[in-house]
Amino acid sequence: MTTGLLIDTDPALGLPLSDVDDAIAIHFAVRAGLPVAGLTTCFGNAPGPDTYAVARDLGERFGLPVFRGADAPGQVENDAVDALLAHTGTVLALAPMTNIAAALLRGARWERLVVLGGTNRTLPNLRPLHTTEFNLAMDPAAATVALERTDVLFPMDVCRQVWLDADDVARLPAWMADRCAHWLQLAPLLTGRPAFHPWDLLPAVWLRFPSLFTTTRARPVPRFLPLYRGYVRYEPGQAEVAIHVDAERLVRFWAETISPE
Repeated sequence: MTTGLLIDTDPALGLPLSDVDDAIAIHFAVRAGLPVAGLTTCFGNAPGPDTYAVARDLGERFGLPVFRGADAPGQVENDAVDALLAHTGTVLALAPMTNIAAALLRGARWERLVVLGGTNRTLPNLRPLHTTEFNLAMDPAAATVALERTDVLFPMDVCRQVWLDADDVARLPAWMADRCAHWLQLAPLLTGRPAFHPWDLLPAVWLRFPSLFTTTRARPVPRFLPLYRGYVRYEPGQAEVAIHVDAERLVRFWAETISPE
């Protein structure tokens, strides 16, 4: 059995046209002294073999074990699921919910499940032209299972309150900053400004600095209509849902945490 923090992730750092926030979140978790027990990988930001390769590189750099997971929706048997089954601490779910749901359906029980995903926006999710939600949309069946057991949810709506720009990326280790360069170049096309949302960073920061966030109690329920995959509505319940973040303080705390000693 493992304890601490297990991160289920779909990192794509350095891959063409692929998001970089998973790696930024993992780097923060390590630098912040969170008890990271390892990484489990899933398809998502890139195909499964590619996210596993990126995760292995991160694991070698940060001294973390890496377990390969699902390459497509519906895959229920892999090393990542076995690792999740053997884990009893906190799980931080930053990828499509395929591994998470498979482990839950096989009896996994964790101290806490923290999920990045979901939105309640009115704008349709017209992937890839305009992606308003990703993680839950990639495997809706798995997301339905995961939402039933989610303890803390970070929807896309709160994540859109935070931006990182070129000056922020320059604070990262050189090898990581270099691999973020393409994402900064794409940012004006994706966001309309020379900056991007570091989605996965927010729940990682919350684990270390929860006072930066405002949350409410609710039960996230899937609202997965054809043009609204990944959308949720909220009913009375006990899950903790992030609704606001002090963005300026978050970026400052993040920068201070990752700065070399």
